[in-house]
Amino acid sequence: MNVSAVTGGTVVTPDGLVRADLLIRDGKVAAIGSAPAATTGSAAPAAGALDAAGCYVLPGGVDPHTHLMAAPRLAAAAAARGGTTTALSFTSPRAGESDLDCLLRSREEVSGAGALIDIGLHAAVYDPDGVTEADLAAVRQAGAAAIKLFLAYPELGIMCSTRRLYELMSMSRRIGLVVAVHCENAPLIEALEDEAIAAGPREPEARIFADTRPPQIEEEAVARVLATASLAGATCYLVHLSTAGAVQQVRWARAAGHPAVLAETCAHHLLLDDGCYARPDAERFLVAPPLRSRSHVEALWAGLADATIDAVGSDHSQARTPTGGRLAAAGHHHAYGLAGIGTRLPLLLSAALARGLPLPRVAQLVSEHPARAFGHYPRKGALLPGSDADVVIFDPAGRTVLPAGGYGDGTGDSVYAGQPVRGRIRAVLLRGRLIVSDGEVADREPAGTYLAAGSAGGLPG
Repeated sequence: MNVSAVTGGTVVTPDGLVRADLLIRDGKVAAIGSAPAATTGSAAPAAGALDAAGCYVLPGGVDPHTHLMAAPRLAAAAAARGGTTTALSFTSPRAGESDLDCLLRSREEVSGAGALIDIGLHAAVYDPDGVTEADLAAVRQAGAAAIKLFLAYPELGIMCSTRRLYELMSMSRRIGLVVAVHCENAPLIEALEDEAIAAGPREPEARIFADTRPPQIEEEAVARVLATASLAGATCYLVHLSTAGAVQQVRWARAAGHPAVLAETCAHHLLLDDGCYARPDAERFLVAPPLRSRSHVEALWAGLADATIDAVGSDHSQARTPTGGRLAAAGHHHAYGLAGIGTRLPLLLSAALARGLPLPRVAQLVSEHPARAFGHYPRKGALLPGSDADVVIFDPAGRTVLPAGGYGDGTGDSVYAGQPVRGRIRAVLLRGRLIVSDGEVADREPAGTYLAAGSAGGLPG
C-alpha cells in the first residue's frame, strides 16, 4: 500500500514537534502542513491516508552499527517491525579475502538480498597493515562512508597499531572517510586474561570474559584514539562507548577544540547492567565491551541528555562470535554479541518516556545524527520536504511486550523477551510504502535497496 498522507499526528521534525499532516508524493515527503482544526471523528479518511491521531510521527530509525551480513533479509524484517528503516552494517571479510573485495561482495549481496529496508555498508578493516590509500579511495567510491579499525583482537590478526591508526586516519581525512574505532587495549586484556586463568574457576564461569575487560581497558583506548585523531585531523566515530570515563574523554576532546569526534553508545549499554553476569545464564549477555555497573549506565544517559553522545546503535550481531586466544586455549569456550536491531527503537522510546528525554532528542540519536554522520542526510534521518518518506507512527499510550524471537531476526531467544515497554509502533513506512502495520509485516515484497553514502561526518553546531 502506498500512503499519500499521515494525518492528525504530531510530527517530530529537526526543529521540534509540529501538530500537522505529513503529505507524501512519489515516495518523498511533499509537505508538512497544519493539521485540520477538527479531529478525524466519524469522517472517512482520504484514500491512501493513515490516521495518526494521538500519535507521534517520527522519522524512520537509522541504525548506525549493525553486523547483519550473515542473514540480511531476516535482520531487515526485524528492523522494520521495530521501526528502523535504514541499517548500516559492517562488513566481515572471509579468510583470504581483502577488505575491499569483501565490501564489493557485500554490496552485491545487499543489492540482491530482497530486504525490507534500505541497507548501507561500512568497511571493516581486517588487514590494517595491508590496506592502501587506493583501497580506501575505492571503498569510498563503492558507497561506504566509513572504515572500522580495531584496537583489539590480536588473536584474529586484525588489531591495528597506534602508528598504523595514525597513518590510516591521515589517509581517510584526505579521502573523506569517517574512521570508526573499536576502543579496547588488547595487551592489557591479555594480561588480565592470564591472571584470571591462573586464579582458577569462577561462577558463573562466563564472567571471566567480562571481568577481563574492565572500564579502564576502554577508557585508555578512547584517549589514545582521540589524541591520534587530533594529530591526523581526522573525523573519528567512537563505537559502542560504555563507560563514564569514555564519555568524559569526549567532553574533554571537544573542549580542547577537536569537534570532529562522533560518539555512539548502544541500547544494551543503556538498558542492561553487569548484574546480568551474576545470573546462571550469564553467557547470553556477553558482549564486547561488556555490560557495566549502574553508575556507568547513568553516565551514558547523562551523555545523551547533554549531547556528548551523538548516536545510539544496536551493535546487532546476526551471528555470535566465539571467544578465541587465551580464553579458548584455557577451555573457556563462549560466544559474545547481542541481537537488537528490532528492539532498539521500542526500548529507547519507552526509556525516553520514563526518563523525560524529549522525543526530538530521541529522533536525533536514533535517526538524524546517524544519517548525518554517514552521509545519508537529509534523504534519511528526518521528516523534511524532499526527504524519503520513511515514517514511524508511534502511539505513546500503547503497550508492547517484546517478543521472544527478537521480531523474527532468526538469532534465537532474545535477551529482551517478554519485557513490557511503553508505547506501540502502529505503522512503518519506507518511501511512503506501508511495510509494517500493528507490529506485523504488511508487505513482503522487497522494498529496500543498497544505500550509497554522500558526504559524511558532519553534525550541526
